Amino acid sequence: MVSRPTMWPHGAHAWRLSARLSRREVDLLLRLRSAKALPRSVRSRLFALGLPEDDVVRTLGDVRSLAQWPEAWTAAAQRYLGEARRHGSGENEADTAYARRCAALCYHVAHFHAWSDPRMARTLRANASALFAQSIPPLAPPMRRLLLPWRNTTLPAYLVLPNGFARPWPLAVFLNGTTTAKEEVVLWSQAFLDRGIALLAVDSPGTGEAGDLGPLRPDHDDVTDGVFTLAADDTALDPERVALVGVSLGGAMAVRTAAHDRRVAAVVAVTPPYDASQWYDQANALAVGQLMALMEPDTPLSELATAFALPGVLGRLRAPLLVLGAGRDLVVPPTEAVGLAAAVGENATLLWYPKLGHGLFEAIPDWTADAARWLAAVLRSGARSTAPSTRVDIPSGTPVPSARHAQEGQAQG
Repeated sequence: MVSRPTMWPHGAHAWRLSARLSRREVDLLLRLRSAKALPRSVRSRLFALGLPEDDVVRTLGDVRSLAQWPEAWTAAAQRYLGEARRHGSGENEADTAYARRCAALCYHVAHFHAWSDPRMARTLRANASALFAQSIPPLAPPMRRLLLPWRNTTLPAYLVLPNGFARPWPLAVFLNGTTTAKEEVVLWSQAFLDRGIALLAVDSPGTGEAGDLGPLRPDHDDVTDGVFTLAADDTALDPERVALVGVSLGGAMAVRTAAHDRRVAAVVAVTPPYDASQWYDQANALAVGQLMALMEPDTPLSELATAFALPGVLGRLRAPLLVLGAGRDLVVPPTEAVGLAAAVGENATLLWYPKLGHGLFEAIPDWTADAARWLAAVLRSGARSTAPSTRVDIPSGTPVPSARHAQEGQAQG
């Protein structure tokens, strides 16, 4: 019996509108209403960074075109750096560190729409990484910056460890998407720490601080070599219980990586693309632009979509898989999550959030708690979780839902 999650009744119309949304139309909207009119998922992501809500609203109000986005968020970062200088050091060390972290996260946000200017994007990423590193010692939870071996270089990462749980701890490794970075996803660690799971936030090759290591490629599925070296060398970590957690394209890379590395004990994929070769020509142009900025220059989008597609690697996947899908995803068709879970079959669990958008940024505490609960059960017992989910069971001969017909699938809901 096939279990179908409830789809958004207006999803087909919303997807078509999003696909046709151009930079010119976005600029018109921003000119009329400022960035305060951006979707709830975007605003929720900014609030989840821990920045003061009044400052976020103020900065969004300063954005009247996409070109002004980096400028407005850089100005916000400069305001926080001014606060850091006023606080100085000594007894105000925590306040200074907090202001620097806010500045770092503002630089991180600034780079979201700097992809058309690679030099500016590199500068913003570098500022974000440097300031965030300076803010670490006085703030909680305590985290450690490290360099993860990868090929003939290293990947920057942050490691956060739980307290009050028996060692060695299982390890959840976060792989980021096109705009997320370790400085952002490490802030999502609390739910995992509360379950006794250590968290390692890594800048995947081609993203974040590792952006200068070349373009993002599907063969970057060997990042786990350094992860398992770290887990084997650190007696506080359990190399037999290493899981991968990825958001958006990072979710697809987590699945791909686990398919090629049988040491991975479990995988969590949040709103991942499954087979973009079936729908890339229907995607929003702005989201495509952000993605292409990280890819091999002059490579046709059709080739990239095929190269990153998952159907060809799923036959090698042995780790249990949790897929988190969003019913109102306007970046990746919601049917992609369904199709991925269906293709994996009995070894997959689908958790469905019918009213949330891409990345589930509106409910980070909720989905991280769900994912941590599932991981704790799987890594403890080695069996699939019994957490509430939409189980996707596909009988033999039943076709997997096609993402290219996302509008049809949503209309059926």
